[in-house]
Amino acid sequence: MPNKALALPTLLLLTGLGAAIPAAQADDYGTTTSLKLGSGLSNLAMGWLEIPKNMINTSNQTNVLFGISGGLLKGLLHTVGRTLTGAVDFVTFPVPTQPIAHPEFVWQKFSEETTYGPAFASGTFKDPKPAPAPAAAPYSKM
Repeated sequence: MPNKALALPTLLLLTGLGAAIPAAQADDYGTTTSLKLGSGLSNLAMGWLEIPKNMINTSNQTNVLFGISGGLLKGLLHTVGRTLTGAVDFVTFPVPTQPIAHPEFVWQKFSEETTYGPAFASGTFKDPKPAPAPAAAPYSKM
């Protein structure tokens, strides 16, 4: 029977190793999939950190009372979102896609709001540029 006391430290160690891969070098298949596996495991294990993150950020933006109550609710929603995106990244790590959650790890850009981007956009993630507006036809009387 495996020792249950070693399960959490082992998971945290593996999560930390996966997070240590530099994101700037994610150009080839092996690096991209390794980073995706690491971020998936990390978000599965550390998604709960969205609760204190959102409580702190909401308190800084408004006041402490609303930060505790509203930040708790917001953190719970982001905990579910980050944990589910971690599960998706973990299951689909052989498919090289862009990260779903931004920032990719909960501790990156701690004061920034967590957002969820395009799930299976391949290639480099770029913000789309708005299409130019078509030229209006001149008004003519009939």
